[in-house]
Amino acid sequence: MNGRGRSNSAPADLTSLAEPRQPSRESQETSEERHRAAAYRQVAADAAAEGGRRPGVLEERRRRVGAVAMDAAAEGRRREEEAGERGRVAAVAADAAAEGGRRPGVLEERRRRVGAVAMDAAAEGRRREEEAGERGRVAAVAADAAAEGRRRPGMLEERRRRVGAVAADAAAEGHRRQEAAAEQRRQDEEAAAEEQRRLEAQEAAAAAATAAAQDRLEPDQVEPDQLQPDPGQPEVRRRRRGLRRLADAGGQLRRVAGKMRQLLTTSSKTDKAKKILDPPDTVANRINAPTEGGVRTQAQATGDTGQVEATAIVAQVDTGINAVTDVLGVVNDARALNTARKGRKGVGPESHKPRKDMNGKPLGVVQNVGMVAGDATGMANAAVRNAGHLGGVSALGEATGVFSVFYSTVIAARDSTVLWKTYNKNRALKGLVQGPSGEASGNEGQLQDVHDRLGEVQRRTAGAGAAREQEGGESDVVAAEVGTAAAELGAGVLEVNQLLHAELAQIIQYARHKQHTKMGKRIASLGGNTVRTAGGGLAIAAAAGAIAGPAAPAVAGAAAALLLSGALYKGARAGSNRYVAARHPDRWARPTPAQAEAGTDGPEAAASASAPEPAERRDALKEFFKVTKSVQQGERHHMAQKLYALAAGPDVPASRNAPDGVRESARALLGVLKAGPSQHRKTPDEWAASLNDPAQQGAWEKEIANQLSSA
Repeated sequence: MNGRGRSNSAPADLTSLAEPRQPSRESQETSEERHRAAAYRQVAADAAAEGGRRPGVLEERRRRVGAVAMDAAAEGRRREEEAGERGRVAAVAADAAAEGGRRPGVLEERRRRVGAVAMDAAAEGRRREEEAGERGRVAAVAADAAAEGRRRPGMLEERRRRVGAVAADAAAEGHRRQEAAAEQRRQDEEAAAEEQRRLEAQEAAAAAATAAAQDRLEPDQVEPDQLQPDPGQPEVRRRRRGLRRLADAGGQLRRVAGKMRQLLTTSSKTDKAKKILDPPDTVANRINAPTEGGVRTQAQATGDTGQVEATAIVAQVDTGINAVTDVLGVVNDARALNTARKGRKGVGPESHKPRKDMNGKPLGVVQNVGMVAGDATGMANAAVRNAGHLGGVSALGEATGVFSVFYSTVIAARDSTVLWKTYNKNRALKGLVQGPSGEASGNEGQLQDVHDRLGEVQRRTAGAGAAREQEGGESDVVAAEVGTAAAELGAGVLEVNQLLHAELAQIIQYARHKQHTKMGKRIASLGGNTVRTAGGGLAIAAAAGAIAGPAAPAVAGAAAALLLSGALYKGARAGSNRYVAARHPDRWARPTPAQAEAGTDGPEAAASASAPEPAERRDALKEFFKVTKSVQQGERHHMAQKLYALAAGPDVPASRNAPDGVRESARALLGVLKAGPSQHRKTPDEWAASLNDPAQQGAWEKEIANQLSSA
């Protein structure tokens, strides 16, 4: 009994000694768990804050937090397995307790130790389960932070857009301030010139007062040499007056030079004014003038003075309209020549037009100056007839005829040169290989859709070929299926290539049509100006009295009829283009994304490239008569955008999937259209690199549209 009592008391003492240590260990583990949870929460908070600041880093943080969460889950599962193992140890301990009934002295100690081990294992399992749950909550917090980070790039994009708008406003404000500063400098210069004139006037007044005071002196107060007149004094006054006049004239010339410089260097309203005056100028020059000449000749032959006076009034009004229009033409050509002079040394698609203008605009200025001179003499002769001298002045009539011969000859020479170049270009276009036969898609589907379809077919073909190589000889059935799919995709590639060649053939046909139109207009202009040259010679002879009769008015009427046909076609064609652009905006919509849309894909690109809403018939008819408005997206622009999409390089999104054969044919067409390397002062490699530059897409499309023009 005593031995059993001692064996029972010893475990009780050990248990009492072990129990105080157990809560301390649990409190320590609880403290560590709290620190660890706080650290996890801090990591999650830092991840969320960092995601708001750096959206680009969120993906990497999300991946790391996910990995931590996976590690935590794996650790929890491992510790759960350890807890199960320790439970099995506890079962063994229970068996040992049963065995202790047989061996009470030794097994009681073992039971106590195994019980302590089981309690530690259970506590450790609970702690690790809590850690796994905490890490799961941390992973959820990190996922929420990542989602918040994904939402914030949209906010950042909006903020960048607003900042860009503010920067644009600031740039515009800076431009306005520069203009205000320039205006202030001009006003200061004018004020300084005015102050200089005022000082000179004061000096002149003081000199005059001094001279008057000397004249009022008494004779006895004047020295004998002062009584003699001073020959130098009037000469000084005359010089001063001359200097003042020169200063005034210099100020006027400076102001006129400033106005002319502003007119020649800025986009003024003269272009719009000339477009407005072109219709009445055509009526006055092509209808009224020949009719007035014939009626005047008949009235002079019959002695009808009232009819002669009426024709003189009509002639003076018509020549006034012609003079204003031709002066605006001189200003516009001079400004274009000045712009061409500044840009003629550049390279690239923007430099071709300045060099072209440098060759053609000087003759345009000379031609318009001759027209202005002819209008001035004609207006003066009409004024003489209105003053009562019904026969006019023969010298003025001869001068009008001379100027008519002069500018008609200049126009005919220019038309001959352009006609020869256009004929050669048309022959070169006719000789181009137009590719496989096939119907072009017109505008039924966008060219970009064909390119995208070709790219998809090419990718699928490559995938089928790779699958066939991967299968090898393992399965004849699979290899046969892959081969059939590859053959079908190859047929799809061939079909899309034929569509692209048909598109290119359609562009070539359009270019030839534009050259035919250009030759027709130039032939009409050449014929009209040739006949007008002859009419000018007859007008000189009639003014000199060498001939009489209706010969000169008849020839002038024939010339006006030829020239009127070209003017009517040009006006009707421009009005028709404006009507179609308003009534059917989708007919010649962009076939490919524009330069600003190059980085946009999917529905956003389709929305941005969508055509405007069709206008009502009444509104479209109003657009027909808006002579000052230009069409921004017509048939010529549509064809130019197609040609660039076929000729550009793979770096341009609009031409990414174009086949090499189609691209080479399109570039050959650019060379025929005078948009090749030599016209842009580039080597072939530099020219190809320029075509492959997405930043120059807009410039290239504008250059190709200019070369397709029939003007």
